[in-house]
Amino acid sequence: MAETKLKRTLGFAPAFGAAVGLVVSGTAMFSVGNLAGTTGYATFVVAAIALVPMMAAAFAFGELSAMLPGGGMISDYTLPALGRFWAMFALLSGYVLLIACDGGTQIMMGGASVESITGIPQIVVALILFAVVVIINIVGVSVYGAVESWITVSMVIVFALLGIMGFFNVGELFGAVPIGADQPLLPEGGWGTVLGSVGAAIWFFIGFEFACPMAEENKKPYRNIPYALIFGLLTIYAVDSVFAAAATRYADAALLATSAVPQIEAAQGMLGSAGAVVMTLLTILASFTTANAYCAALPRMLYGMAREGLMPRVFLKLSKRFRTPVNGIVFTGALMLVTMVYIGVNGTNAETVSSLISVACITWMISYAIAMIDVLVLRKRYPDYPRLWKVPAAKIVLPIGVAGVVYAIWTLSDYWLAAAIAMAVVAIYVFAWMKVKRIDPRDKVSLSQTATAIRETSEYLPVWDEAVEEWLVGQGKLAPKPSVGA
Repeated sequence: MAETKLKRTLGFAPAFGAAVGLVVSGTAMFSVGNLAGTTGYATFVVAAIALVPMMAAAFAFGELSAMLPGGGMISDYTLPALGRFWAMFALLSGYVLLIACDGGTQIMMGGASVESITGIPQIVVALILFAVVVIINIVGVSVYGAVESWITVSMVIVFALLGIMGFFNVGELFGAVPIGADQPLLPEGGWGTVLGSVGAAIWFFIGFEFACPMAEENKKPYRNIPYALIFGLLTIYAVDSVFAAAATRYADAALLATSAVPQIEAAQGMLGSAGAVVMTLLTILASFTTANAYCAALPRMLYGMAREGLMPRVFLKLSKRFRTPVNGIVFTGALMLVTMVYIGVNGTNAETVSSLISVACITWMISYAIAMIDVLVLRKRYPDYPRLWKVPAAKIVLPIGVAGVVYAIWTLSDYWLAAAIAMAVVAIYVFAWMKVKRIDPRDKVSLSQTATAIRETSEYLPVWDEAVEEWLVGQGKLAPKPSVGA
C-alpha cells in the first residue's frame, strides 16, 4: 500500500500565520509589557537590536527549509551537518526545555489574567485550561485543528489593533490619561539599561520557526517559508514596538515592570475597562492556543525520535481509540503541571514568570545558533547541493547572528546557572542513551539520504524535485533516467 502523502496546498499566508503565531502567546505579551516598564520608549531600540540575531536565524531556517522541504525541524537539519548528538541535543534543549518552562507558565498566565479582573482564583482557571488542553490532544479534536490558524491570526490582529488604538491616543476620547507622555526616550540607566535588556527582548520573536514544518504541505516552500519567516519577524517587531510605546504612555512604568499581567495593565491604561476586558480574553485564548500547540507538537516530536531509536519506545504508544500519542501527551502534561506547581508555590509575579521564560530563552537560542552553524557546515560539505533560497552573504550574516545570540545570552546572566543545569541534564541523557543504544554521537546522516527520504514521503515538488534528482544523479546516488527512444 502506498504511503499517504500530505498534499502541497498551502501558500504564503498560512506560513506567515505560523511565523507570527507566538507573538500573541501569553508570555510573549507579558514580555512586551514587562520590558516597556523597564525600557520605556526605547523598547523599539532594544527590540531592533534583538531582531538582528533573530533575522539571521530566520535566514538560516529559510535556507534549511528550502534545502529540505519536509515536515522536519532543527534535528532533521542538524543530522547531516553536525551529527546525531547535536541533532538530539538541539531538539531536546530547544523544545523539551522550552515546553517544560513555558507550557505551564502559559496556563498560569491565563489563570492570572482572569483573576485580575474577576477575582476567580487563578489555580481554578489554570486547572480547567490544563484539563481542556490535555483532553483535546488525547481525543484529537480535528475541528479545533482546522480553525486554530484562523484563531491565531485573529488574535494577532486584535493585539495589533489594541496597540494602534493606544498609540494614536484613541482612549483619550473616553478618559484615558497619558501619565507617561513626558518620559524621555532613554530609560533610567540610559544605554546601559537598553543594551542590558536585549536578552529579554528576544522573547518577542521566539517561535517564528514553527512555520518550517509546514514546508511539506506548501506549494512553494523554498520561497514561501523563507519570506514568511522574514516578514513574520518584521511584523512582530512593528506590532510589539507600537504596543510597548502605547503602554509606556498610558501605564505606570513600575506597575508594568512588576505586574504578573502587564499587558492587561497597559490595555486598561490605554482604553479603560474595555481594553482590560479585551486583553484578558486575548490572554486567556493566547495562553490556551500556545499551550495546546505545545501539547500537540512535543508528543509527535517524541514519537518521531522514538521511531528512530533516539527516545524510549514508550513514546511510540498510540491510543487505540483515538490514534494519538497518548504517552507523549501525558509526559508533556506532566512537564506543564510541574511548572504550574512551581509557579503556585513561588507566586505568579513578574520575577517568577521572567525567570522561567529567560531560562527557556537561553536554551532555545542555543538551537538557533546551531541552525546557523548548520548552514555554514552544509555549505562547506555540500557546496553543489541545490539551494533554491540562500542566506545573503552567509559568511558575514551568520557569524553576526551567532555573535548576537551569544550577546543576548550574556545579558541574561542571572539565569545562566539554571539554563546550564538544564542543558547538562539533556547532554548527559543524550550521551547515556547513545551509549546504551550503541549509537555513535558523531555519526551523520548523508544529505542525499535525507533528501531522498523527503522525496519518497512527500508529494512531488516542482523545481526542487528536479534539482535534487539531478544532484543525486551527479553524486552517483541515483541512476539517470533513460533518454527518450533509448
